Amino acid sequence: MSTPPLTDVPIPHYARRCVGRVLVPLVSLGIFSWAPFAWSAVRQRSSADAVLATVSFVAVICTMAYGYSGGNGVAIWIVLLTLMLGGGVLAGVRTPRTENARTGGKPAAVWLVTALTVVYFVAAGALAPSERPTQDETTPPAASPAPSLSSGAEPTAAAAESSATPDVPETNEADEPHAQSTEEEAESDENDGRGGQDSDRQVGIQFGYACSPVGALGIAEDGRPAKCFMGRDGRARWGYDSNRG
Repeated sequence: MSTPPLTDVPIPHYARRCVGRVLVPLVSLGIFSWAPFAWSAVRQRSSADAVLATVSFVAVICTMAYGYSGGNGVAIWIVLLTLMLGGGVLAGVRTPRTENARTGGKPAAVWLVTALTVVYFVAAGALAPSERPTQDETTPPAASPAPSLSSGAEPTAAAAESSATPDVPETNEADEPHAQSTEEEAESDENDGRGGQDSDRQVGIQFGYACSPVGALGIAEDGRPAKCFMGRDGRARWGYDSNRG
């Protein structure tokens, strides 16, 4: 013979059960906000709690899938906060005070909550993005070539040298032909003067004898060069020309 249903039988420890139902959504950050309603739906045969449990469970699964697909983090936290706070308030308000029927629904409620928890974790594993091998794990990144110091230093050094002495070599090279031409002209003039003097020089002179004019050139009897110098006594005499000797 089956046990007759009981009506309006008070359930003991109402306060502790109410606090426990409120803490489940708060501690789980709204992820398990459906658990208190699923428990009441089976234990009390409440269709309203079954609807709340279904809505909360589907909202958690959709939010998880949206987050794994790269959704907006603000929207995800808004949904979780709504499930956490709203689920906690509704779970506390809908805590049953009396047992309407003795159906032995406690084991069924345990199995239902356990089954939904397993479904949640299976869905979380299925919707989670697969980890892609990063570049560091597969192949090391190619080392970037070190900057060449010589390529940057050579133009700088060349620029510094050119800025330090830009026109000195060019000036010297430009002046050298002019200086050489001037020296050549002076030498040719000097040779011409000497040639003119050599053409007028006297041959067979004797040193110490009177001569004229002063500065005249000559060649002594022994072949040494001679020149007419002005002596200290005011008389011009032949002397040895060391410039031509």
